[in-house]
Amino acid sequence: MMIFFYLLMVSISLKVDAQEYQFIAKIDTVAKIVTLDNLGNLFVVTPKNEVLKFSPQGKFLWNYTNKTFGEVSQIDVTDPLRVILYYQTYQQIVVLNNNLSEISKFTFNQNPNLQITLVASANNNGLWVYDQINRELRKLSNNFIDDLKSGNIYQRNGFDMQANFMLTDDDYIYLNDQKEGVRIFDRFGNFYKTAVIYPQKNFEVNDKEIYFMKDKSLMKYNINTYSLSKIDLPIKEPFIDAALRFNRLVILKEKDITLWAVKNN
Repeated sequence: MMIFFYLLMVSISLKVDAQEYQFIAKIDTVAKIVTLDNLGNLFVVTPKNEVLKFSPQGKFLWNYTNKTFGEVSQIDVTDPLRVILYYQTYQQIVVLNNNLSEISKFTFNQNPNLQITLVASANNNGLWVYDQINRELRKLSNNFIDDLKSGNIYQRNGFDMQANFMLTDDDYIYLNDQKEGVRIFDRFGNFYKTAVIYPQKNFEVNDKEIYFMKDKSLMKYNINTYSLSKIDLPIKEPFIDAALRFNRLVILKEKDITLWAVKNN
């Protein structure tokens, strides 16, 4: 009955959010990941695992390539001054500055009791990581030393998570559990609530709103009001991915990327 009530409320509240956009730039680059920092800078990961940074006006700035560690599985630009790359196959973290120059590196390969599948930025230049073997969130210092552990989430909360993406803001850690929705934990690693939405994988968080792709549409979900809406986009042709962060929208298509300013968000 409760599930039916929730689905009924979602269907009633689902609406289309009208937006006004201004076209900024088209970037003729094939990409597998696109994301935005909170200053409007665009970050692109190409199929050859090259990281490209563009200004909020779409001007190319810097690039970074490291062929030692294989595929870039995740990029986190929550902190505009610190870009975090994760190469899951090699259990390798690389931290870059805002010019895409290396600051530090760390590997988890030396510890067979860990299997780090996800990483995200934390305050004080630290990191949050998710350890799949121990089903545990761990907060690391900027020297990659354990600062905090959540304990086994399955034992504590009964969640056998299949998490494929993680993101943080000042208050919470968000993990995309493919089976149950976005699991939200507080800054101490304690479970807070579940957002019953099902992103394809990645998402963005602006204040208390989660922006994510679902069924080839960009959606917005408020974790406080539980309202769900569809974002009206400036293109009608098919696209692969879209991300909206503050006053910038990026749309990824098969062979190019378009960048837009959001005039009324």
